[in-house]
Amino acid sequence: MEEHRIKYIQSGDLQIAASCVTNCDRITEAYYPSSILLFTQTGTLHLETGGKQYEIPKGNFALLRKYTEAKLHKSWTQEEGLAKTYGFGLTNEFIRKVIDKIELPKSKGINQSFFEIPTTEKLNDLMQSLIVHIDEKESIDIDTIEEKTLQALRALAEADENILQIFKEFSINERASIEKLVKHNFLYNIPLATLAKQSGRSLSTFNREFKAIFNDTPHRWIMKERLYYAKNLMKAEYSKPSKVYLESGFEDLAHFSKAFKKQFSITPSDFFKSLKLNS
Repeated sequence: MEEHRIKYIQSGDLQIAASCVTNCDRITEAYYPSSILLFTQTGTLHLETGGKQYEIPKGNFALLRKYTEAKLHKSWTQEEGLAKTYGFGLTNEFIRKVIDKIELPKSKGINQSFFEIPTTEKLNDLMQSLIVHIDEKESIDIDTIEEKTLQALRALAEADENILQIFKEFSINERASIEKLVKHNFLYNIPLATLAKQSGRSLSTFNREFKAIFNDTPHRWIMKERLYYAKNLMKAEYSKPSKVYLESGFEDLAHFSKAFKKQFSITPSDFFKSLKLNS
């Protein structure tokens, strides 16, 4: 039986960490609004960006710069049965808050968007703490995570003095492509004010530029994209509405069903039944 599950933990209105468990050979396209610390617990994470391919095997870490287009997929051995990966979002403000406590040399400019990160005991400790919160859906003490991150970064600096310079470079304010940002993140329940901030714009500027690009409001566009995504997921993977509504960014099945019928003039249950009849 195919399985593809994603869990998140939040701090305020920010999704700061996530896990992905899968035994589906599914390619995911990404354009994250925060730099991401990646960790593979089981299997191997394959990542392609800038025409180059990388692997993050079991027990290893890597760092992907924000606003980087990437394709990701997982592989696993027969004994493992599935792949399990974790991501820890590092916003500009969060990185600066941590590294401001550490004296760094002047930045030389870093052109790479992906780095393999050496494994240290403290970095492993940080990730294991996050894994407990993600897997158990526990609330997170951001002060504790900041302190653990500070310890982990110091440990990384001891392993490689260039690592903190990379973090500093990654925390520089930049403007994202609105089109890429929303096309890669419309499935996630990120408040528009947060999305605007992550794009490097005020909310009013974000809304104005969004409408100029898509000729629609963010709310209506995101809703429509989620519904088409759910419809295509039912067709491509023959997934039931009770499964696809969560994968499509909806939090309530009744709301999903009502919106689906309004968009396509058929309930998702009837649409799913029609797929079976036509197969």
